[in-house]
Amino acid sequence: MTSPTTLVHCWLIVRVHKVTVPAGVSAPLTVGFDLDLTLVDSHERIISAYIRALGDLGVVVSSEQLAPHLGMPLISTAAAVGAAVDADALVLGYRRYYDEPGAPRTLPMPGAREALRAVRAAGGRTVVVSAKFTPAVHQALAEAGLSELVDVVYGELFAHDKASALVAEGASIYVGDHPGDMAAARTAQALGVGVTTGANDTAALLAAGADLTVANLDAFVAWLPSHIVASCPR
Repeated sequence: MTSPTTLVHCWLIVRVHKVTVPAGVSAPLTVGFDLDLTLVDSHERIISAYIRALGDLGVVVSSEQLAPHLGMPLISTAAAVGAAVDADALVLGYRRYYDEPGAPRTLPMPGAREALRAVRAAGGRTVVVSAKFTPAVHQALAEAGLSELVDVVYGELFAHDKASALVAEGASIYVGDHPGDMAAARTAQALGVGVTTGANDTAALLAAGADLTVANLDAFVAWLPSHIVASCPR
């Protein structure tokens, strides 16, 4: 029996090549994307806000210490660099500095627009699932010029917890740069595509359960059609 995921993939390639839709294929492809260092480059903004907020609480950290932990929830990142601080104070300080008018700008990652457009052009849906505070997810997408290409946004979910959003939206692929993203994909029984644009390399993402890795989102766009063709029943 052909799996629902395979039928969805075949539905996408049918749309791309404008051929007759197979009987029983009706659901559009839904692709989930992580946000930071997957779709948007916000690392300078995040690190700056972390350093200043932790500094206000008497903790001195460097950007080198913080960089490997980007993508984790605020308090988890603080704990990872050995900062035992008041969680509420850290969150308030971080958000204040993150939202300052002079904070480093959030930019689209290379290939981000093309990846979102590729899914949309095929009639699919795009879902962003992030550990970031939900209003900040919308802010980051808007600043990077990606808002109009995203159908649904979920925030404040990390690692396995992201699976609830992926399942709710029927995502069959999840693209992310963090091992937690690959854990989410596995939990949701979605194909985990690791993109090595963050702090984690191919080995780390494969060890976390990625089905495959790509160097960037342009490579994801190039990979997607051939994957769909290979998935179609003969």
